[in-house]
Amino acid sequence: QRILACGGHVTPAGANGSPSRVWHNLRGLAMARSIGDHAAATVGVIAEPEITEHEITDADICMVIASDGVWELVESQEVADLVSEVTDLDPAEICRSIVHKATHMWKVEEGDYRDDITVVVLTFPWLESYEGA
Repeated sequence: QRILACGGHVTPAGANGSPSRVWHNLRGLAMARSIGDHAAATVGVIAEPEITEHEITDADICMVIASDGVWELVESQEVADLVSEVTDLDPAEICRSIVHKATHMWKVEEGDYRDDITVVVLTFPWLESYEGA
């Protein structure tokens, strides 16, 4: 409704697995948020990011930043469990594990279609909690 109120329109997802799109002046986006895209904001696409702060403490081991292709089908606790299974906290191995899980879940839920799957893992080797992992 936000997009319609701003003069854009939305086409529904296609039967072939193509995503819904937001349209304005023949320009289409397969999202309703596009950080920094102020031109798309004129038709209701959210250009400003949501920002939250978290103070990193010794209780933290790593930070996982991932696209909706992960979070749509993999719960936060499942990701935490995958992290805990990587004994040396190798960020590349954690990423591979999360991507593998998300890919598997998309195959189970959607067959040959899947959303983008992007994962970044930051570890905190300077924290005491990292040494015990």
